[in-house]
Amino acid sequence: MATSTTTGPHGQTTQQYASIFLPPRDDLNSPDMYIPVMALVTYILLSTVLAGLRGSFHPELLGSITTTAIAVVIFEIVLLKVAMYILNITNDSQLLDLMAYSGYKFVGIIVTLTLSEILSGGNGTGGLIGWTIFIYTFLANAFFLLRSLKYVLLPDSSSDPSMRGGPSSYTIAKAQRNRRTQFLFIYSYVVQFFFMWVLSREEAAAKTVANKVAGSMS
Repeated sequence: MATSTTTGPHGQTTQQYASIFLPPRDDLNSPDMYIPVMALVTYILLSTVLAGLRGSFHPELLGSITTTAIAVVIFEIVLLKVAMYILNITNDSQLLDLMAYSGYKFVGIIVTLTLSEILSGGNGTGGLIGWTIFIYTFLANAFFLLRSLKYVLLPDSSSDPSMRGGPSSYTIAKAQRNRRTQFLFIYSYVVQFFFMWVLSREEAAAKTVANKVAGSMS
């Protein structure tokens, strides 16, 4: 978000705000790919390490966890793109920005897996402690997405063609904004809850892979 300062005829100064998105090196609030990528790699390695500590590690588990994590990110990107098309949202957001927003959830999942393993004595994320940590990290991620994606899904009316047109289009614009707000809430809370829950159940994935390997060897 950029600002410009103008000086009036009587010497007064006025600041104008423009919806110009700058690269991460120039804007601290701009999404970047470093944290999501590092979090994704750390999540994959951490999940396999925890499986090894429980004695349920198999080489196939590495591929299974990686495939699931990447599939979740791809599905979310497709979901956002389809929603932006259906809701007639036009903005300057790039594909990498959406990938970054989708990848931030892995930070919360890493915290959930690590603290649950330490505080629950190796029982994983299934107990009360695990669920408490999961709910906290989920709410933190959901609130972050709610605040961040509103600039993507709820663009400023001055830059959105569907929100202009005078009083005759006020009802339509208001209805569109309501639908966009509803989708933003569903994506930030419902969708994220489901995928974060799936990704944090790494012990279940390890058992599934172990059973498949044992069945193929018997």
